[in-house]
Amino acid sequence: MPSDITVHWDWIGQHFRVKILCSLAGVATQILVNDIATGSNILMDVGDGILRDLISLPRTHYDNIDTILISHGHFDHVGSIFSLLAFFRMLNRKKRLNIIASPNVIELQGLVRTFQESYEDSTPFEYEIIEIDSEQIVQDIIIKSFPVKHRGSLIGGDELPKIPAIGFSISKKEETIVYTGDTGYFELLNS
Repeated sequence: MPSDITVHWDWIGQHFRVKILCSLAGVATQILVNDIATGSNILMDVGDGILRDLISLPRTHYDNIDTILISHGHFDHVGSIFSLLAFFRMLNRKKRLNIIASPNVIELQGLVRTFQESYEDSTPFEYEIIEIDSEQIVQDIIIKSFPVKHRGSLIGGDELPKIPAIGFSISKKEETIVYTGDTGYFELLNS
């Protein structure tokens, strides 16, 4: 796991830096948001290949993931949460981990429950799913959720039922980053 790698950030603001680790529809989405002042990281979604993407960064970046945001339960956004928790267990992580999602992401709940049942007695860190309904404050960062209009999947030309999906705004002082996950157009996107 390299330690002398330079991270090429996709966006740098006053308080945050953003690295898009992967964003491929139906494959994987994971975006790392770094708090420049504290070094704390927020991981937005945990799709396939998260471990491959994280180990390409200096270890400090994945050691300092304090919060994970889950936009919805499709596998390309939540499917590697078990692998990530197991990786943190293998690294003997000690820091608490907050996993923030809407209350109805049953896929996330099932994956985390399976991890807990498998490794309950040997996980050296605390973790919790925090069900967000509007706002959560983590350190000095304000995380707000808002409903998005997931475009829905197609199978055989028929649209599947829509699933609950949320976006997030992450704010520190006057700087805000907005992440919509998978969405179609809706008026709130303009505001």
